[in-house]
Amino acid sequence: MFIVSYKWIIEILGINIKFNEILKALDLQGFEVKSIDDLENDEHLVTIEVKANRPDMLSHFGVARELASFFNIDLPEPNFEFKSEANKKIDFSFNIEKSLCDCYYAVCVDGIDNYVKTPEYMQKRLKLFGLDSINAVVDISNYIVLEYGQPSHIYDRDKLCGNCLSICKNLNNNKFIDLSGKELELNQDDIVIRDSEDVVCVAGLIGSKKDATDKNTKNIIIESATFSKIPIRVTSKRLRLSTLSSYRFERGIDPKNSCNMIKLITNKIIEICGGSITNKFEYKSGNIIDKTVPLNLNKVNKLLGTSLDTRTIINCLEKYKFKCKRLDNDNLSVLVPSFRLDVEIEEDLIEEIARSYGYDNITPVNLCIPSVYRPNKMWEACDVFRNALIGFGFNEVINYAFVPDEICNVLNLEKSNCVILQNALSNLYNLMRPNMVYSLLNSLAYNYSVGNYNLSLFEIGRVYKKNEKSETLSSEEDHVGFIISGDNICSGFGITKPVKFDFYDLSSYLHNIFSQFNQNIEFEPKKLSWMRNSYDVLSNEEKIGFLGEILKENFIRLLPNIKLIKDSIFYCEIDLKNVNFHKRVLKCDSKYPSIVRQYNLVCKKSVRSKDMIDCISSFDKSVNNVVIRDIYEDEKMIPGTHSLLFEVRYRLSDRTLSSDEVELIESRMLEELFSKFSAKIK
Repeated sequence: MFIVSYKWIIEILGINIKFNEILKALDLQGFEVKSIDDLENDEHLVTIEVKANRPDMLSHFGVARELASFFNIDLPEPNFEFKSEANKKIDFSFNIEKSLCDCYYAVCVDGIDNYVKTPEYMQKRLKLFGLDSINAVVDISNYIVLEYGQPSHIYDRDKLCGNCLSICKNLNNNKFIDLSGKELELNQDDIVIRDSEDVVCVAGLIGSKKDATDKNTKNIIIESATFSKIPIRVTSKRLRLSTLSSYRFERGIDPKNSCNMIKLITNKIIEICGGSITNKFEYKSGNIIDKTVPLNLNKVNKLLGTSLDTRTIINCLEKYKFKCKRLDNDNLSVLVPSFRLDVEIEEDLIEEIARSYGYDNITPVNLCIPSVYRPNKMWEACDVFRNALIGFGFNEVINYAFVPDEICNVLNLEKSNCVILQNALSNLYNLMRPNMVYSLLNSLAYNYSVGNYNLSLFEIGRVYKKNEKSETLSSEEDHVGFIISGDNICSGFGITKPVKFDFYDLSSYLHNIFSQFNQNIEFEPKKLSWMRNSYDVLSNEEKIGFLGEILKENFIRLLPNIKLIKDSIFYCEIDLKNVNFHKRVLKCDSKYPSIVRQYNLVCKKSVRSKDMIDCISSFDKSVNNVVIRDIYEDEKMIPGTHSLLFEVRYRLSDRTLSSDEVELIESRMLEELFSKFSAKIK
């Protein structure tokens, strides 16, 4: 944001333009007006939104320059020449660490009178922007920042130790007392300016109390520079300190303007406070070069959807201080003005042409993009899961992808395989979730804390893992997770006791969903420290997910509200990349009647029921269907055993089975079950 004075802008432009016309021009230029303060004597303060890529608009001269281009006004330039230069030179040197700044200018002025009163017009304008008058030298520096956007710093030379200033990285972790008297802790990455003994300024941010100018100041050093913006931004954020200077330095300063500004500030101080120049220093790096960008004229019209001729395109650019050189009929070489730090590539120039020509003058045309429909298998799989789970009574939730990194310890995951954020919002959001367990548990616990019980929730989203082969060193996977806890069927209307959710509900949901893909799944026991009765979900012998009962006590420290959940929590998560639609084979059911028999078999709990079902199903072609109807155990049974009630349907497609045939088949089948699984009839 930048606050602009209407009268100040008119003064710089040298022509009276109505306030409403200026507002309209700013809006058309793409600078949104956030607020307007109407003051007396026809003064208005306008707050405009300035994007981070347009630091040239953080001054009154910058705004006036933009308006002058819009209204085709010749903007008068101030005189940039040194005045009142003394014959006598003092001995003072400057040492520059060249990688830290693009340019550095300094001028020594001796014999000033800082008791003089700051001009009244200057004091009034500073007060408009919330700046108190301190002394003439400081007021002039602040005034130039608001008018031209160039930060400067002024040292009382008599308070410095030695006859040298050094611009360098901070070598020691100094305690630094700033202008307001606040103590700041500096580190080794900060750019500082030192005298022979101590740090006297944090470059681009703030000066020290030690060398601050006051009424008694006689000899000064004026500094105008362009420092590297990234270190200044890092220092500003770390110290939580924002100043007029840092706000501009961390967005970028026109390096070619620094030379002019040192002359302007010096002349203004000599004009008001007296004194004469006794030394000058100038440093410019090889990085300050004229920036030229090639422009293809055909591409301009292609991207903008216009039919502009070459003369119009050149006029649009030159209107905003770009200089164009014609290479051939279709190409230009465009010299970018030094203050336009945002223009780097051809598309930036085309954007400037559109802005100059006027977006409202470009006829909108409906896009016609030929495209071929290609079904997205992942989205289709997501829709199947979503529709099925909603049909089962689930509610969909959406969570942040950020979770605390402590979840790695709870889930026994290696942090080296997880994506940890380098600049996290907080410790609760410093890891990109490796799975959805924490997200859904957090949703469940929160709902219980606000009185929502007996829940079944699901989320379709992404999880993140390290991947050294990827350009980003990480990969994203689409997963679906669902969680259940509490009553599946509540008591009432003839139901004396509520029916709780259990593991078999979760298993049933999975089998029903995968039946829509015609994809077979099976469960394989997998020991997880944070789950009870945990299983991997397999399809074609490949793991596609996991499920089980969550051990709540493992999560209490991370999610204190989980202790509100008294019932068991069952969880399942599926990796959607391994979910595929399979062709369905139509089969006609037999028209002949079936014979149904039930067998109550006692077996060890370690025996997988799936293996017993597979044995029964494959025993004879007459076995049409096998399901488990009940599981039972009590204290009278041998420890480690339970009984399974199997229901077997016998049917042939070409004739009716007789009871004798079924009895013969089942007798041989039971013998195999007895011998293979040590089962017996209950």
